[in-house]
Amino acid sequence: MIITIGREYGSGGREIGKMLAKRLNLPFYDKKKLLNAADSDDNYEEMKDFYEEKPINSYLYAIEENQEALDPDYGISKIPFQKIRALTALEGGVIIGRCANYIFRGKEDAVSVFIHASEEHRIAKIAEMEHISIGNAKKRMHQVDEQRAAFHHMYTKETWGAAKGYELCLDSGVLGVDRCVELIIKYLEWRG
Repeated sequence: MIITIGREYGSGGREIGKMLAKRLNLPFYDKKKLLNAADSDDNYEEMKDFYEEKPINSYLYAIEENQEALDPDYGISKIPFQKIRALTALEGGVIIGRCANYIFRGKEDAVSVFIHASEEHRIAKIAEMEHISIGNAKKRMHQVDEQRAAFHHMYTKETWGAAKGYELCLDSGVLGVDRCVELIIKYLEWRG
């Protein structure tokens, strides 16, 4: 089983994913675990940027797009997507971000979830989590969300956070982290 968790910054998506992995006895893949897995890889630098959800600069992206148009087997996503599929091939897992909803789309044993919350909820959570002012938390929230949106679009050509890219979209500000976990588990049961 593979559960992919897309999330707005400050929505608690990582926390929800970690709790799900523990409850379902599945491996948990976040930035840290993915970077550790890529550490011995020949393509570490490329994988590092991908696992950190950093878009490449626009000039390099234009070169990549041009090369991809000439050769359909070429693409900036080819290696990172293959690595994530290989990591989860034996045990499945819960994967946070990294275009995983796109990577595993159409796979019967994969469920994609997007976690969001109101700006007010997220700003308060970020301020508390990072020990920063409300104003700085708001700036940080917009910065991280913009980076995630650019990253997701660059690798998938899709709009990050759009409901049609996920099976289940949950508002953690309304439901809370624990209820989101319970609802996802219930959804898995209903889905079979």
